[in-house]
Amino acid sequence: MHVRTTLALCCALVACARSATPSPSAPRGAGTDWRSYGHDPGGMRFSPLAEIDRSNVTRLVRAWTYHTGEVEQRGAAAALAGGRPPSFQTTPLMIDGVLYLSTPTQRVVALDAETGRERWTFDPYVGRERQRTAAPHRGVAYWEGPAAAGAAEARILFGTMDGRLVALDARTGRPIPSFGDAGAVDLRRGMTDVAGAYGMTSPPTIYRDLVIAGA
Repeated sequence: MHVRTTLALCCALVACARSATPSPSAPRGAGTDWRSYGHDPGGMRFSPLAEIDRSNVTRLVRAWTYHTGEVEQRGAAAALAGGRPPSFQTTPLMIDGVLYLSTPTQRVVALDAETGRERWTFDPYVGRERQRTAAPHRGVAYWEGPAAAGAAEARILFGTMDGRLVALDARTGRPIPSFGDAGAVDLRRGMTDVAGAYGMTSPPTIYRDLVIAGA
């Protein structure tokens, strides 16, 4: 059987439905975005959107489908456990009309939320040995702040199963040259007996300008 991991986004076709529009004084994306793994920095996993409810949920239809291509990726077949594809457990971030998600092989994808069009993809194992694992990868983190020149800068941060913390430009998907070693920090550096067992399957937590990573 040919198996492909799929991400589908559904939308409601409801008569007289209204989009949740924040007030002019509200922060950008307030009420409509999902900017953290648990929706907000406190991880409450609650959305205030009320357009979809029990009266219209049965009228949801598929808006678009995106195939991640995990099984087709070179080396992905070796990561299968017992012939099954790796578990797909990511929670996408929704920020300013863009979905950011990760795959079981720790690739990161940016999609246009309206159309499902792929904006960019990033594979952290290009040019290096891919980690042979079927462990799930649950998502990425988002940071926004002023750049060195004073302009706004947005980054996607995530961990890999070989113990790296990677920072990408949210607009282009390219590594941030000034972050760590060409865009990545080796979290195993300085470890001794557990160095080979350290990896990240969940997104880090962002507090102001601090990245808090687990394992």
